[in-house]
Amino acid sequence: MIERGMLRVPALLKLAKGMPCQNCRAEDGTVVSAHSNMQEHGRGKDNPSHDCYNAWLCGRCHAWYDHGSFGKDPSGLYEPTRIDKAEMFLRAMLRTWLELWRRNLVRVA
Repeated sequence: MIERGMLRVPALLKLAKGMPCQNCRAEDGTVVSAHSNMQEHGRGKDNPSHDCYNAWLCGRCHAWYDHGSFGKDPSGLYEPTRIDKAEMFLRAMLRTWLELWRRNLVRVA
């Protein structure tokens, strides 16, 4: 279980700018750090999840993840079900974490 109190790291969220979407691979200038919608990642009624649980998603994938209820996601792989949305986000989050390390954007002190 995640501890109370939200982990906020604005510099981490800003790293999404100019990156490719980690779901559909779009490079359209709309990519942002999208927060997880899962309770196990700290999501609550009035607050997003911890900043470490984010995925670089383009505007279309982010909107589908947060609000999409009709049709497949922009990559064409996922249906608008709770299970598929969770799977899409988790895969995109893991890809984001890998890109953070590949690009030397995070380091161990």
